Amino acid sequence: MEELLQGDLSPGRNFEQLTNMSGVYSVRLGRNYRFVFGVTAGSAYPIAVGPHDQAYADATRRYRRRRS
Repeated sequence: MEELLQGDLSPGRNFEQLTNMSGVYSVRLGRNYRFVFGVTAGSAYPIAVGPHDQAYADATRRYRRRRS
């Protein structure tokens, strides 16, 4: 998390924008854990954290619910 806040992420952290989810990003915390967060108007907010597949599934569900 410190790397993320400082803007100094190593390439192994796999920081990426999630496909088909505007303003939603993911970063690797450990071998199988992801932190998914959104960015709106310059502010970040957490969406999901957990094992890879579960974090992405939770993020997708919350994103869809937010858009409806």
